Amino acid sequence: MLPNGWLAVWRASAEVAHSVSEDDLATNRYIRKKIDKPSIRGSFLIMRTIIYSRRIPTRNEIDAEPLRATVENRGDTVIAAFADDPAIFGKGKFAGWRALIASLDQADQVVVGSVGDLPGRTVADLLKILSVLNEHSVGLCLHREGIDTDDGASAILDLIASYRAAKLSEAIRKGIASAKDHGKVIGRPAVRNRVRQRIMDALASGDGVRPTARRFNVSPATIINIRRSMVAVPDRLAA
Repeated sequence: MLPNGWLAVWRASAEVAHSVSEDDLATNRYIRKKIDKPSIRGSFLIMRTIIYSRRIPTRNEIDAEPLRATVENRGDTVIAAFADDPAIFGKGKFAGWRALIASLDQADQVVVGSVGDLPGRTVADLLKILSVLNEHSVGLCLHREGIDTDDGASAILDLIASYRAAKLSEAIRKGIASAKDHGKVIGRPAVRNRVRQRIMDALASGDGVRPTARRFNVSPATIINIRRSMVAVPDRLAA
């Protein structure tokens, strides 16, 4: 009779042999899921990769070349490249991404520039994307964040956290830009010169930050900034 340790190994081996067919062992996708990828990088497995990026509005360029170079340097093959322009709205907003989804049957992995390039606004949208990729046994790799969904559950959690943060930052930037376009002032209101001079006089006479802030109905941070400017002016004159 086998010892307990060897018995466990024998049972595990029997389960693997029973669950794995010869057809499974012959496919790249099965090997990619079951074998540690760093150990086979640069050997017999070549990943068929689709790259996706978004156009840079300031330079009017598609930032796909760094992604292509990264994929090719690790020995994989780029079979297609898609891009979308964030300046486009409406039905054509993610035309490149939809074309990518239609080509998933030919790919093993999708490489995206950053998590912010992925479509959608909520985590539910991200889960739909992952579900579609999983149906085609295609992995997702984020170049900037260094996240690969084939690395396990921890990578999925990192992806969700990064996606939520990126979409939140994007929404804040759009909100600030929209407010500026409508003439709204972002930040604390400016202190009038007459009030500013009275605050400086009060600070010079020895009044504290909070009493001065209550007296002139401004925030303590404003008082602190004015006090710093009072200290900086003599320093510049002395220099």
